[in-house]
Amino acid sequence: MGKVNGWKVTAIIFIVLFILETISFSGLILWGVALVNKEYEKETECIYNVCSGAEEYIYDEYYEICECYIDGELIKSEYMK
Repeated sequence: MGKVNGWKVTAIIFIVLFILETISFSGLILWGVALVNKEYEKETECIYNVCSGAEEYIYDEYYEICECYIDGELIKSEYMK
């Protein structure tokens, strides 16, 4: 085996780093999509299961609370687990 040129080692390092970066980025994208889907499911449950007879609803994503209103008056408030 002969002498290894410096550019070959550098190229291999950059290829490995590129592959690791791509895997990490893809993982973050999939994680983000899973979080959005989870919040969407909770809001859907708030609309159809908790506040089915109410005129308006508010789903607070930060506190995970579903509130139902009729004529602007709070009639029900439930913590979404």
